[in-house]
Amino acid sequence: MPEIAPERAVPSRTTIAVGTATVGVDVGGTKTHVAVLGPDGDRTDVVVPSAEWRHGSLFTSSDNFTRLASLVADLVPGEPGARVAYGIHGVDTPAQEARATAELRRHASGPVRVVNDARLLGPAAGYRECLTLVVGTGAALLGTDRDGVALSADGYGAVLSDHGSAPALVRELVRAALRTADWETPAAALADPAVRALCDAYAVTTLHDLALAVSLQPALAWGAHAPLVFDAAARGSALADGVLREAADVLARNVAAVRRRGAVGDVIVAAGGVITAQPVLRELLRARLTEHAPDLALEVLTAPPVDGALVLAADL
Repeated sequence: MPEIAPERAVPSRTTIAVGTATVGVDVGGTKTHVAVLGPDGDRTDVVVPSAEWRHGSLFTSSDNFTRLASLVADLVPGEPGARVAYGIHGVDTPAQEARATAELRRHASGPVRVVNDARLLGPAAGYRECLTLVVGTGAALLGTDRDGVALSADGYGAVLSDHGSAPALVRELVRAALRTADWETPAAALADPAVRALCDAYAVTTLHDLALAVSLQPALAWGAHAPLVFDAAARGSALADGVLREAADVLARNVAAVRRRGAVGDVIVAAGGVITAQPVLRELLRARLTEHAPDLALEVLTAPPVDGALVLAADL
């Protein structure tokens, strides 16, 4: 693994008593954030592209976990027994959690805990009971019931779901364009500012070519064009506006569904590049929550999610 230079070193935003190294790891779809609290309480943060250690999908090879553990070990040399908590995108089931934990424990001398990365949000915001919503490269809603049983909605991947995520917004814009072409005319679809912008982004001039170009890309690559959905909506695109409103409605309905299934907490803690960077989607979601889950407050996380991993690691 190449030498990694710390992206930033900052004082801890958590109140954790340390006697040995405490390590939090937030593994997202695009980047991995490692925060280390040394025995003296000094904190160092390092951010690297997840592709630097993850080759293929997470569970493609045990070597992915070996490389991830090496990334952590390189940051805590000479610190046996370090407590490490990982929040990992793609660890979505109890079986996956158990496998990832076993893989990473093989390379650790201290206690290890692995959870889905969305489970870092509540502790990072200072909550033990809450719902957590990630809307970024992927999208998923998580909660727990009174017995601690995990509950979730969405998060099945950008090809089929992850509503509101960057890739899904582009996917839904293409679908809306194709429906408009079929139900009205291709010219009507191409007249929409969002569709024109997306065609320009893919260097195509017809909807058939747009559909083909998007279909040939990996789903996660679609997300690079998500900002144009918001830009076009601001310029009056009816299709982009409809895509954003539908995404907000699905997210709010997911919240209501998970509450009906027994999720506890009065707050939804949200994070992810789309929900944090796009106030339009946040406000649309707040509006839909007033109908579908009016007793819940939406709070956008301001601390880095890795702070939640540090809280979990301190409990080990």
